[in-house]
Amino acid sequence: MATFDQVHLAHAGFRLSVCPALGGAVTRFALDDFDLLRPWDGSEQVRRASCFVLAPYSNRIGEGRFDFDGSTHRLRRNSPDHALPIHGLAWKRAWQLEKQGNDHLLLSLTHDPTWGENALDWPFAFELEHEIRLDQQGAWLRLALTNRSDGVMPAGLGWHPYFPRHDGVTLGFAAKQVWLSDEQQLPHEAVDVPPRWDYRQARELGEPGLDHCFSGWDAKAALQWPAAGVTLQIEADSSMAHLVVYTPPAAQGLFAVEPVSHLNNALNQADPAKHGVVYLQPGERLERHCRMRVSRS
Repeated sequence: MATFDQVHLAHAGFRLSVCPALGGAVTRFALDDFDLLRPWDGSEQVRRASCFVLAPYSNRIGEGRFDFDGSTHRLRRNSPDHALPIHGLAWKRAWQLEKQGNDHLLLSLTHDPTWGENALDWPFAFELEHEIRLDQQGAWLRLALTNRSDGVMPAGLGWHPYFPRHDGVTLGFAAKQVWLSDEQQLPHEAVDVPPRWDYRQARELGEPGLDHCFSGWDAKAALQWPAAGVTLQIEADSSMAHLVVYTPPAAQGLFAVEPVSHLNNALNQADPAKHGVVYLQPGERLERHCRMRVSRS
C-alpha cells in the first residue's frame, strides 16, 4: 500500500507541498493563509490534488490509438472516469524524490515499456524530471523529458493545476482560436474565440462551460481573487502555445487553466508537429518551464 507522505517547501510566505507517491502531485500551494491552488483532500485520487504533470502527452488520445513510424500503437484506458487514455502516464505513477532543500525539490520518473504491461501506457522509454522552486514571487516549475528509446519518440508536456473558485475570481488570457469538441471531447474544428469564451479582457469566470483547448495562446494568463486582493500570473515558455481551460459547474469550487505544449489528440492530426508534438531523437531532451507569479495588495 502506498504511503502518501508529503514534502514541504517554504519561502517568503509561500508554502508548497508535494506527494511523490501520489503521481508526484502538488498537494498545496499557498501564500500565507490563502490557497492559490485547490488543496488536496487527502484521498488516493490524484485528480483531487492541486496540480499534476501531463507527460508524455496532454489530454485525450482518440480511439486509444495513434499511428507513428509505420506502426499502430494502442493505449489502454487509464482512468475510470474517462473512456479514452488521458493526461499521459506521469500522473498515475509514483515519483522519486531526488533532491530537496527548504525552498526547492527535484522529482524523477522512469518509464520502461518492456516491464509488465507498461507498453500499453506508452510504447517508448523515457526519463522525466520535475523541478520546483519557490522564490520571492511565487513558484517556478521545470519539466524535462528525455527519450531513452532506440528510435524517435513523439512527446508533449504540460501542467494541470486546479484553482479555487471563490471570491469572484477573474480570468484573463489571449488566444487566436479555440477548438470545438465532439461527443468524446476530442477537437474537430478550430474557430475564432466566441464572445462567451473571450477572456482577452480579464473578467469574472462565470459559467462558460469550457473543457476546450485554445491555440495560438501567448503563454500568459492572469487570475485574480478580488476579495482577497491576490493576483496570480501564469507565465509559460512561448513554445507552450496551447491552453486547456476546464470550468465545471461553480458548485464544484474549482477550475483548471492548463499550459500544454500541444493540441488535444494532436497525435491523430494529419500533421502532429503543426499542432505542437515534438519528435525526440534517442537521448534528446524536451524541456519546458512555467512560473506562477503571485502578488498581494
